[in-house]
Amino acid sequence: MKSFRRSIKAVSPVIATIIIVAIAITMSIAVAYWLLGLGGSFTKFEKVEFTTAYVIGDATQGYNITLSLKNTGSAPATLDYNVTQFNGKPDIYYTVLANHFNWTFVATQSVKYSMDPGASTTAMIELPATGEYAANITPFSSGMTLEITLHTTGGKDYPKALVLP
Repeated sequence: MKSFRRSIKAVSPVIATIIIVAIAITMSIAVAYWLLGLGGSFTKFEKVEFTTAYVIGDATQGYNITLSLKNTGSAPATLDYNVTQFNGKPDIYYTVLANHFNWTFVATQSVKYSMDPGASTTAMIELPATGEYAANITPFSSGMTLEITLHTTGGKDYPKALVLP
């Protein structure tokens, strides 16, 4: 039995500890790089805030809505104002009646408007007067609360309620 024990060779406990510590350090560095790279892609978000919003006009002259927007997120936000809703209905519902809504985004003429992080813009929406609707019927009247919901290509909706004067 003694001869069997003498023939077994093992690694010194000090060397074994050094090897285990070196492997642990290497693995922790690899995991840290992976988590930092992964975390950076998940921490970017878009957040559009209304800094000001107001309406001027009346049902006979038409309404002019001004929305000041700011992207307070860390990723670009692209507003898709073809998907805008008024009181929960897509704007296409009203364009059948009115022929058009006039959208104006400062410095753009495209259907989508991209805002970089920290950027601001002003959007103006022109709602036609009563006589511009089919059969002179307007879905908008003085004192009515109008909820405008802006949609982004990232899939988020940003609502804002305004009372028509």
